Amino acid sequence: MVRKVIVFVMLLGNIFLSFSQEYFNPHLSVEERVDDLYSRMTLKEKVGQMTQYVGLKYMQGLTIADQLDDIENQGRKDFYPGLEVKDVKDRVKKGEIGSFLLVKGVDEANFLQRIALQSRLKIPLLIAEDAIHGHARYEGATVFPTPIGMASTFDTLLVKKMATITAKEMRQTGCHWTFSPNVDVGRDARWGRIGETFGEDPFLVGEMGRAMVKGYQNNSLESSVLACGKHFVAGSQPIRGLNFSPMDVSERALNEIWLPPFESIINEGCATIMAAHHDLNGIPCHANKDLLKTRLRDSLGFNGFVVSDWMDVKRLHSLHKIASSQEEANKLAVNAGVDVNMHGPGFFETVVSQVEEGEISEKRIEQAVKSILRYKFSLGLFEKVLVDPSKVNLRSDTAKSLALEAAQKSMVLLKNRSNLLPLKNSKQTRIFLTGPNANNQTILGDWTAIQKDDQIITILEAFKNEPITLDYYASGDHSNISDKDIEETKLRASESDITVLVLGDNPTRSTEVVRTSGENSDGANLKLFGRQDELIQAAYDAGKPVVVVIISGKPRAIKKAKELASAIIYAWEPGEFGGQALADIIFGRYNPSGKLPITIPVSSGQLPAFYNHRPAAYFRSYNDEPTEFLYEFGSGMHYTTVTYNNLVVDDEITNEQPVSIKFSVSNSGNLPVDETILVYVRDNYASVTTPVKSLAAFRKVKLLPNETKLIEMKIPYKAFSLWNQNMERVVEKGDFTIMVDEMKATTQLK
Repeated sequence: MVRKVIVFVMLLGNIFLSFSQEYFNPHLSVEERVDDLYSRMTLKEKVGQMTQYVGLKYMQGLTIADQLDDIENQGRKDFYPGLEVKDVKDRVKKGEIGSFLLVKGVDEANFLQRIALQSRLKIPLLIAEDAIHGHARYEGATVFPTPIGMASTFDTLLVKKMATITAKEMRQTGCHWTFSPNVDVGRDARWGRIGETFGEDPFLVGEMGRAMVKGYQNNSLESSVLACGKHFVAGSQPIRGLNFSPMDVSERALNEIWLPPFESIINEGCATIMAAHHDLNGIPCHANKDLLKTRLRDSLGFNGFVVSDWMDVKRLHSLHKIASSQEEANKLAVNAGVDVNMHGPGFFETVVSQVEEGEISEKRIEQAVKSILRYKFSLGLFEKVLVDPSKVNLRSDTAKSLALEAAQKSMVLLKNRSNLLPLKNSKQTRIFLTGPNANNQTILGDWTAIQKDDQIITILEAFKNEPITLDYYASGDHSNISDKDIEETKLRASESDITVLVLGDNPTRSTEVVRTSGENSDGANLKLFGRQDELIQAAYDAGKPVVVVIISGKPRAIKKAKELASAIIYAWEPGEFGGQALADIIFGRYNPSGKLPITIPVSSGQLPAFYNHRPAAYFRSYNDEPTEFLYEFGSGMHYTTVTYNNLVVDDEITNEQPVSIKFSVSNSGNLPVDETILVYVRDNYASVTTPVKSLAAFRKVKLLPNETKLIEMKIPYKAFSLWNQNMERVVEKGDFTIMVDEMKATTQLK
């Protein structure tokens, strides 16, 4: 008995000693804790914090439902050649891994953290996920519209709320770090990742990105996550529209277009930044010290840590060919400013030896590791790292309500001939519904797990709940529409009062059907994929009105729809309540309010297509198709008429103060409307060419039927600035035109 007591006391003493170091004291400042912990770390433990791996289940090709008890003997063995699950577990126990991504479920998150708690210093792991529009890669989490749809709302408060709910659901499932927001400026619609962006305007992208950062990094210790701005920088107008392709960008374009959104999120305190895949002006971003240090840290003031994109450090050797070996690639990336390698073996061992040999400085390691530790302390992980599976509460009533609201506000009514919409939902209304996106999970968008059917309201299911006479036909998928599908569409359309065609793209990853958009699914042609235009023609030929609904994360050249359809709704990828939101709009329960955050061109031949071009951009015309776009940035209709009047602006710009503008906005209809107010600025004459107009401010305003509101807004002084011939940011003297709807007024800097 005495021996048992002695053993127990010894064990208790060891536990007390292991948690008695100063860095475990929550009453000390974060900096004091970081300094104390760092002083105790070996070089291997330091580099371990810079090392990331994928989760064990993902590594083995298992699902969230698979058990961890015998994981070493399950699934595949070749994800990391020569490395098995037991080896990864051993590295965690040695403190040689600091973070994981693609961890499947609460059980695995806790499993990994318990191994980390067996390490010498008991440093918790960061667990990361691509939670792009909700914690959507987790089965059962809330799925919101993709970012391009959220941008259509022009509602930063809504975006912040979405990010806050996402962060809460992530923390409940053991995740602490989202690879979001994507603040690339979407300038090439061929690029498959347009749906991840907030569109083509740098100011809008920056404001939406800021709202996301606010929501992710909220003030709740247990319900906030680290945000990650990506991709640094200028990767969303790649050559030929292909992901990874090079970008050649002028200094002016960097300053005017690509860097401002990052400046916005960094000013909001964005914790992490992800480097971009491509090479910029001949230097891969992952090895570009001018980008990752001079611009990112010195100029923009970033003080968080930089993570590589998926396997992109290795690609400095295998793809870009600027390093003769993976070892050299690691050295180039770390010395350039990459702090965390995503992912796998080959990084840790090399970097340790390169520090020992003086090829990477210890100061460089200290900068990286202290930043990582700082956020682990700030998140409260040293106090509580394990999560309680019994307290996971995904898809709360609040979350579902917000997802529906976001879906409703994201949809854009582009055409409504003879006020066809809204439709009457009565048995006398015979509706024919068809199209490749009418009854599947394409509404969820990219970066989404396949969700349970009872979580998703498809468009067919929503229409079935309406008191109408409904006929549905399951046309072929996007790449497999047959002659029979086209003939059946024409026949059934002729037998109905109205046809609703649900067309667009398939971004779904977990499917055998052809994927037509999303990451690494770029398209040279902007027309609707496959034979979808023929469905429009067939329905039109039946002689009845046609409503075209586009489910897509990118602008499609819907020329046929514009010519033939009576109504067009661009619904983007509206998330789990997409079907319900669409039914609410089509049957008049919600007055559409979305506006395009990106231009829809006539064809890929018009690319790049964006509204804020310079004056000479369209001085000449094409000889084979229209020069005008199908629909420009900011397009979008309501079921009611909204009018603007009485614009008054400050006569002068003074003392670097914002310019005040006032006007009235009126809803003359019998439905409430969420109106998006867009305010543009033009520098009338300047020392360099400037855009014909640039978005300077926006606001969402709710107007009741027949209501008029007096609006006052402030245009920030910076909105009048330009980069002069010396590449200095200045506001030049002269006249500026301020535009709201069709109203214009002038202010000046004397």
